[in-house]
Amino acid sequence: MATEDLFIIAIELGSSKVTGICGKKLPDGSIHVEAVVQEPSSTFIRNGMIYNMDKSTQCVTSIIKRLQEQLKRTVKQVYVGFGGQSIHSLANAVAENFAGEVTISKETVDRLLKDNLDADTGDRDILEVVPQEYNVGTQKQTDPIGVLSDYIEGNFLNIVARPTLRSNIDSCFEKVGIHVVEDKLVPLTVADEVLSDTEKRSGCVLVDFGADTTTVSVYKGNLLRFISVIPLGSAHITRDIMSLQLEEKDAEELKLAYGAVATELTEEEANVVIYTLPDGSTIKKQTLLNIVQARTEEILQNVKDQITDSGYGRDSLVAGAWLIGGGASLKDLTKAFTEITGFDKVRVVKNSRTTVHFAKNTNKNSDGQLLGAISLLAKGNQICTSSVVQEQVESNIFSGNDNQSTNVATPPTEEPEKEPKKEEEVKEKKVKKEKPKKEGPSIFKKAMNRLKSISEVIVGEDE
Repeated sequence: MATEDLFIIAIELGSSKVTGICGKKLPDGSIHVEAVVQEPSSTFIRNGMIYNMDKSTQCVTSIIKRLQEQLKRTVKQVYVGFGGQSIHSLANAVAENFAGEVTISKETVDRLLKDNLDADTGDRDILEVVPQEYNVGTQKQTDPIGVLSDYIEGNFLNIVARPTLRSNIDSCFEKVGIHVVEDKLVPLTVADEVLSDTEKRSGCVLVDFGADTTTVSVYKGNLLRFISVIPLGSAHITRDIMSLQLEEKDAEELKLAYGAVATELTEEEANVVIYTLPDGSTIKKQTLLNIVQARTEEILQNVKDQITDSGYGRDSLVAGAWLIGGGASLKDLTKAFTEITGFDKVRVVKNSRTTVHFAKNTNKNSDGQLLGAISLLAKGNQICTSSVVQEQVESNIFSGNDNQSTNVATPPTEEPEKEPKKEEEVKEKKVKKEKPKKEGPSIFKKAMNRLKSISEVIVGEDE
């Protein structure tokens, strides 16, 4: 496999936007991002879950087509990343006794894992299983294979969610006609990109401040120990500001420009007018700060409660807290996080540990909002593109197939058989072999003429 052909396509389904990204993996382990396209998703994704199938299908179709136009390649399959409000972890243990001491085999471990999948999770589906330590006799082992014992207990962390979270994603991509290589939980892929093994082993909490949700993940002993999603995010702060009779765009701009979480203003600063409404009324800086601080403190208090529920306090999470996501760009967030949760080691992370290069005229990861999509690229290992898009278009036009279906990439149809030559033409050719009769335009030329005229129309529309 040639390295230059290893194009990975990933689509991240976020509550504020859907991000499509194409990256090429290089021999040194770095990633070269070839294209990035984004479209708003608030009209069909809420709290990480697709709730409008038609609009989600239209959006993904548009993302695929835009990627194909930029790459000049056909997208045949993708990696998909998702999160969601209903995601949380449940601990479960499965044990097995033996008549005497036996050597623990891989088959035994696999059997425990299989039995774990039958655990009662209520109305939730198991999305992923993270094996914890195994109790083998009186010892704890992360890898029990080969150990002698008459007893083994496997401890598992089941990550669960509502069944419709994943099934709606499957239905969306089936309608689009694009194969999903693998769908992945973005919080887990991002953790692998921003946290080192040392930090996971020492213990840390990763907090992803998304638009509609905030995800709390706790690591200790190099394993995920807890994950929970809070149904509050940075978009809730924006909506609170909109209660001042502002449009969403203006509210978002004010939040980023003046919003601060742990800032105290002087009387003069508090009375500074930062916005004038059409009716002449004004918004003062202190008014905005009160709104931002109230909602942010609510979110951080919920984060603190989730860390407590994990069973791991700040004293055992030596590597501290890592903050990611669009909401992590709020001013003084680390200071407020320390005041509310008690963590003194708090840092905002915007870039992955993998070296990433961006093609010219491509959106950069300057604000950290591409971190989830980049983490999906890093996990990908299958080629996601095939032939050049233009060849696909020519094949469809040549076959006379207008291709009105939803599918983005349809295999080209076979070339129609040429019409049989008339008897008079055959007879004349036999008589005058040295001067063959000139025929009209061939089917191929007709098709190419048709392609040319259609291409002129398409180019005109694009311009």
